Amino acid sequence: MGEDGALLLGQRLADDLENFDDPTMPEGFTRAAWTERLGNVAALDTSIVSAVLSGKLEPLGTAKGLAERIIVSHVDNTMQPVALYVPQPLRPNPSLVVLLHGRPQTESEILGAPYFQTLADGSNAIIVAPWGRGNYNFFGAATDDVYQTADEVASAFGVDEHRVFLAGYSMGGFSVFKVGPTHGSRWAAVLCISGSILNSEAGTVVKAWRNTKIYVVNGKLDTEIPPQYGLYTAQYLASMGIPTGFYQEPTGTHFIPTLMPTLTGAWNDMLKGVVRNMPMTTQTSIALPQMGLDSPTLKP
Repeated sequence: MGEDGALLLGQRLADDLENFDDPTMPEGFTRAAWTERLGNVAALDTSIVSAVLSGKLEPLGTAKGLAERIIVSHVDNTMQPVALYVPQPLRPNPSLVVLLHGRPQTESEILGAPYFQTLADGSNAIIVAPWGRGNYNFFGAATDDVYQTADEVASAFGVDEHRVFLAGYSMGGFSVFKVGPTHGSRWAAVLCISGSILNSEAGTVVKAWRNTKIYVVNGKLDTEIPPQYGLYTAQYLASMGIPTGFYQEPTGTHFIPTLMPTLTGAWNDMLKGVVRNMPMTTQTSIALPQMGLDSPTLKP
């Protein structure tokens, strides 16, 4: 994994172990859902360690249900973990959603809880979440990992190139606007959850995604990322002629369990290519945020 990667993996394993002794749960989780997440994360972490130590990498295409796999980076030949959820049974013509996790969060944590698994089961969508090397906003080689992961998973499961989507939550919701335009035509549509576009990225996003459908989801009661950030994002993109839907959960906070009713609608609309709730704006200037905010006070 390289020296830096090994140190980061060791730290995240230590952090995950501490969660078993921490009684705090993010908002919206039931005790059963939180316990399920802890157990799944432990199993996925164990899978990473076993694969790295043995050097025996299981093929992506053998994954069923929730699994962890390793890709070997084309950039530096290091082993990089990715979490997968493959619905069972997987029906013909599945979609693929590449999901960028939040911070502080890992790929095993975002898929270890039942919520995205439920979305995948209901829509015949494979979800893959790259670790991103622990890099903020998936910068540097982590961006290449995102695209390599999309390519290899799509190939392993025979996913049509027009059925590959990009989604991100919290930090990942900001990151879709940084990572995604790098090869903008690769994505059938983009989903931003509890995140925002930044002013510095606006021009690049508009150029890359002039005809790409974008879906913005947040909670009206979010105290981590101001809810108006999502609204401004949707208003700005719509004012640029980009088909953009804004989906706000009235009782939702920053955390996925509280967003599920509205997130489910946005997710299904994205996979069907339907845009609802496109904001109307006559504003000539929309104040997009200049920079992202600090990490949530609770691990999402």
